[in-house]
Amino acid sequence: MGSQRVSDPEHTASAEPEGADAHTPEGVGPAGSAAVVAEMRTTRQRRRLGDTQWGELAYRVYTTGFFVFVVVIMVSGAIGDRPASQSAIERAGEVGPAWAGLLLAVVLLAATRSGSRGGPLALEEADVSHLLLSPADRSRTLRRPVAGILGYGVFTGLVVLALTGSLLSQRFPGGTSEFVWSGALFGAVLAAVALGAALFTASRLVPAWVVAGIAGILVLWAVADLADRAPMAPTTFAGRLLFWPMEGAASGSAGLVWVVVALALCAMGVHFIGGLSIEAARRRTQLVGQLRFAVTQQDLRSVVLLRRQLASEIPRRRRWFPWPRSRRPGLAVLDRDMQSISHWPTVRILRVFGLALVAALATRGVFSGTTPLVVVAGIAAFVAATDATEGLSQEVDHPALLESYPHEEGRIMLEHLAAPVITLMFMGSAALLVVYLLDPSAQVLRVGAITVVCASLTAVAGSAVSTVSQVDTGTDNAMAITPEVAGPRLVMRTAWPPLLATVGFLPALLAANASAGSDPAGLAATAALPVFALVGIVAGWVRLRTRIHQALAESMPG
Repeated sequence: MGSQRVSDPEHTASAEPEGADAHTPEGVGPAGSAAVVAEMRTTRQRRRLGDTQWGELAYRVYTTGFFVFVVVIMVSGAIGDRPASQSAIERAGEVGPAWAGLLLAVVLLAATRSGSRGGPLALEEADVSHLLLSPADRSRTLRRPVAGILGYGVFTGLVVLALTGSLLSQRFPGGTSEFVWSGALFGAVLAAVALGAALFTASRLVPAWVVAGIAGILVLWAVADLADRAPMAPTTFAGRLLFWPMEGAASGSAGLVWVVVALALCAMGVHFIGGLSIEAARRRTQLVGQLRFAVTQQDLRSVVLLRRQLASEIPRRRRWFPWPRSRRPGLAVLDRDMQSISHWPTVRILRVFGLALVAALATRGVFSGTTPLVVVAGIAAFVAATDATEGLSQEVDHPALLESYPHEEGRIMLEHLAAPVITLMFMGSAALLVVYLLDPSAQVLRVGAITVVCASLTAVAGSAVSTVSQVDTGTDNAMAITPEVAGPRLVMRTAWPPLLATVGFLPALLAANASAGSDPAGLAATAALPVFALVGIVAGWVRLRTRIHQALAESMPG
């Protein structure tokens, strides 16, 4: 009888008391569900943060940001790069917007790839497990985290490119404030286009391959435009925003169209984000949570592995190139590493080559007189080396297996550095060839060849220092270190590997400051000698690290 009443909608409606709406949950309607979601998030945030003093936290953020800004401005002013020549100014006005447009196209392609895997959102586990599976409207639920990531991303792009504009103003005419504002505008557009495209791709309104195909066409068009093989690419108009003070208001205003494009992409991404895949969101949430924990623990190896999982990198079954196995036991480690590199996925090859190309282009800028680009080159080379030293990282991940070998662990680790050096030299040579095709010059080729060798060695050395430092020697006593020593020690351990990779670009830096009548390549070769000596010291440390720590531990009293 009761089941008949439930199955009869008319009888149920007539039997409903007049005051039933008073017992209806508030979250049934769209407005009510949005209020419930906001209240849940506020409560969860309040319980997680506790009695956090927001005023003090905001003051710390403000003072830190202001300090970083002042330091960057002071350092850029202290560097005092010489103004570019008239020919360099004309060349920058011709190809500068095309390079900036190519950067926009590449970032757009990377953003669409991230969006196809649920990016750029990294939701909390409670949001994925409860809110996205609830009857509440997904678009309303995701609006707050989407607004947060858009605001943070656009602000970051604005600040980074504003500082870049400040550095450009030291070499090109146009005024510092004009370059800062134009750089900030280009940075905001760059970040908004990337995030908007990623959100739109994640919404699954249009198949991901369509959006990625459009981004790929823009990349090819930008490359063709840079090589004068095609009409001006659409992204070049956006690149004009960065060089607006040099080109004038008439040509720079054409890039304002991309402001509208950026706003449109962000609006569509926010509106249609409700189509986000829950499976992709859950997978990304778990991986990003582990990634953040690895970053706080200074665990570079875990960061690299989690980044590969986010990118869904799977080794190829078929090799890219044949590598014959040697019968000599001393080459067993090299053979194994090269066999592993021959199975790299396509995306990893493109990433390493892209980083090598960034380093090569930045080195060309250093050779032209833009000194701060040496930092960009060093960081790019170091990140590429973290991918290339996979064999060494695998050994560190399995310390019990490393101890079971018949050879000393220091020797095994040192032998693992040969394959990364070969890989980076090959990638660096290919990147140098690209730079030479863009700017045919015998001096660029000679100085670049020396720099490729030095940078490959120091980048691998920096990555090796970062990786090998994670191996426990059994002699470290971190509890006995005072806080006054622990802080600088942590900073040094974090900053030393990238700094070591940057030292490899010393030949290009010294060649750029060559006086009139001297040979830049000769100065670069001279600068390579201390670089080789430093690499030799690092190699000896990798080989004898365990012995050194044991000797120091035995020499300590008590």
